[in-house]
Amino acid sequence: MTQKLVLFFIFQSLFAGSSGKIHLWHAEKFNRILSDKLAMTLEQDFRSESSLYYVHSDIGFKYKISPNFALNINFREVFEQKDGVWISEQRPHGTISTKFKLGAFNLSARSRIEYRIKQDKDPVYRNRDMITIKSQREFTSLKLVPYIADEIFYDFEKKEINRNRAYIGFSVKSIQSFNPTIYLMQQSNYKEDQWDSILILGFKFNF
Repeated sequence: MTQKLVLFFIFQSLFAGSSGKIHLWHAEKFNRILSDKLAMTLEQDFRSESSLYYVHSDIGFKYKISPNFALNINFREVFEQKDGVWISEQRPHGTISTKFKLGAFNLSARSRIEYRIKQDKDPVYRNRDMITIKSQREFTSLKLVPYIADEIFYDFEKKEINRNRAYIGFSVKSIQSFNPTIYLMQQSNYKEDQWDSILILGFKFNF
């Protein structure tokens, strides 16, 4: 009963204040182990509502500093449709991440600094901090592993937090060939002195 109430309040908070339309995001991520400490990653991401409005390609390297800490250096190419025009952005970024166990949960946290080179605009820096809490247990024959997460965006140019992403989802451990993750996410954006939210249904596949 307690678990159902927790899920109810999470879904209520996700849907509250959001527009009626749900966006669809899906990403494919490829990982190649180069050594016991170094890996290469490649990610392709697509986002749509009634039509495709965002695409990015991301390539990078992940270095394992210690059993609990890692460093990522990546480069991302972004194309986003705004007012009917596709705008490009180059986005080199670096990330420090950590993970550890706490009771019945796995906790992970990361801090990312992005250098956003926008088309026809001056470059700007942005910080993204994210924390994820994931169950250590697997549920049902599909081996579902539920998680919740939250990500905060800080714009150094505007000196403000102007975006937040709250997640609830699960990974499917029974499918090891591409290790799918399915989530519902509320993205809240701060514009013109007010917060506006959209809902996203997301799928991510890891190869």
